[in-house]
Amino acid sequence: MIRMRVLPAVLIGVSLMALTACGGDDTTAAPAPAPTTAAAPAATDEAAAPADGPAPDDKKLCTEAAAAAKKMTADLVEVMKASQGEMPTAEMKKILAGLGDDLTKVAGSSDSEVGAAIKDFAAKSTEAAAAADPVTATDNEGYEQSGKDINAACKTAGVKVNF
Repeated sequence: MIRMRVLPAVLIGVSLMALTACGGDDTTAAPAPAPTTAAAPAATDEAAAPADGPAPDDKKLCTEAAAAAKKMTADLVEVMKASQGEMPTAEMKKILAGLGDDLTKVAGSSDSEVGAAIKDFAAKSTEAAAAADPVTATDNEGYEQSGKDINAACKTAGVKVNF
């Protein structure tokens, strides 16, 4: 076991716990288009116009990313409790790999800004999990910027997250 450095551990834990505030009400239904033939093309034009707002799935992606972060935070807290404040390297690798897998599933085949940001953070988490010292691997500007990119993309989608 290695003794976990305080700053990276705190930053990971705090940022992921803050992500759990990402929730929101996703149950709002879109109004049904009018049955006339004139309304159908207008609805299609609105759905195809990305400049009018975020893709409809982006809010869902952010909410699911928050759930993955909540799971990761719970795992971190459990390991820290069990090891009395120490973070075994193997456990940290497992947790980061799990986060990478979960976020990869969340992003799926999305090609939106949110999907791309989640995929990037997932890849960086998976890469950190493979490092000899995963805590040090997450303590860098690239990993931090990747989290900021998710924050910004989800803010555009109307969801506040904090990676």
